[in-house]
Amino acid sequence: MQRYFPLINAVWFQLAWLAAIIYKQQAIPFLLLSVLIHLWVSPSRKQDAMMITVIGIIGVISDSFLSLIDIFSFANNAIIPIWLIMVWAHFSIALNHSLKWLSRFHIVAISLFGAIAGPLNYLAGQRLGGVEFVYSLNITLFAVAVIWAVNLPVFIIIQKRINQRIQERGSSHGEANQHAHSSGVVNNK
Repeated sequence: MQRYFPLINAVWFQLAWLAAIIYKQQAIPFLLLSVLIHLWVSPSRKQDAMMITVIGIIGVISDSFLSLIDIFSFANNAIIPIWLIMVWAHFSIALNHSLKWLSRFHIVAISLFGAIAGPLNYLAGQRLGGVEFVYSLNITLFAVAVIWAVNLPVFIIIQKRINQRIQERGSSHGEANQHAHSSGVVNNK
C-alpha cells in the first residue's frame, strides 16, 4: 500500500476538497473522519501530524487575512469556516504525499507554481459556490497569487525540515539503541 499511497492521497485530497466546497458545513464530520483515518493508515503519521499543525495554521492565517481584508467572503460572515480549516488539514497531508514531488524543484519554480495553481483552486472554489469574491476577479486572483507565490515555497521548506527532523531523530534513536546493544558487557562464565 505504501507504494501507492501518493496516488491514494491525491484522490483522497481531491474528494475531500470537493466535498468541502459542495457540502460546506455538512461535510465537517466526513472531513474530520477523513483526517483521522488518514493519520491512522499513513506511513508517516508523525510528519503528517506536524504538517497539519504547522502548515494548517499558516494556511488558516493566510485565508483569514484574505477574508479580513475582504478579498474573500464566506457564508454567515465567517472569517474562515470550519470546513475550510479541514481543507487545510487535508492539503497539509497532501504536501507530504501526493504533492511531495514539488520539493524536487527550485524555489522560484515552486513560487511560480503556487502563483498559478493557488488562484486556479480558489477560482474553482468560487465557481462551485464555496467562496465569494468581494473585489473584481483580477484583483482577487492577483492577491491570491501573491499569497501563494510566497506560501507554497514556505510550505515546501517546512515540509522538508519536518521530514529531515523526524529522520534525524529516528536515526539518532537507532544509533543510540545500536550503541547500547553493542557496548554492553557480556559475561559468559
